[in-house]
Amino acid sequence: MTRLQKASIVLKLGTAMRDRGSWMGETHIQKATYFLQQLLDVPLEFDFIMYKHGPFSFDFREFLTYMEAEEFISWQAQPPYGPSLRKGEMGEALIEQFGNSTSAYDTKINFVADSLGTKNVAELERIATALYVTQEEMIEGPRRTNRIMELKPHIDVTQSQAAISELDTMRATLVATYFG
Repeated sequence: MTRLQKASIVLKLGTAMRDRGSWMGETHIQKATYFLQQLLDVPLEFDFIMYKHGPFSFDFREFLTYMEAEEFISWQAQPPYGPSLRKGEMGEALIEQFGNSTSAYDTKINFVADSLGTKNVAELERIATALYVTQEEMIEGPRRTNRIMELKPHIDVTQSQAAISELDTMRATLVATYFG
């Protein structure tokens, strides 16, 4: 996948998330991209690690800087909160030129936006950490709850179990939608 195709997918994802009510700060686009890549197998090829607020990609952060430099996206200040991702001056041209070549991913983009668009940063951290533990560390069953709390001590058992339940519901919906 070319760099411009990746940018088109990221812009489409950001727009879809905003359309569902997302704040679309950096944490939101990081977690949504993580889900798109890891859960839905969109070949974006960003390296994610467990970091302060769950899975995070430094190379994706650099990619967002590239997108901003090319004016595909912009960051709009939203006091008292942090900046919010917006379509930049060249964003529409990017979608017009590369939207068709990435349209195969539109259903997956919409699935992520529908699933995560209304979540706040804390909710995104919990569910993305649940995905990380499940897919990256390949832990299943009740051990996931304990592992999430080991990685994120501020997440209690109830929150951990709720995140796992929500992730499992998303996974079951995917199986029914794509393989049912």
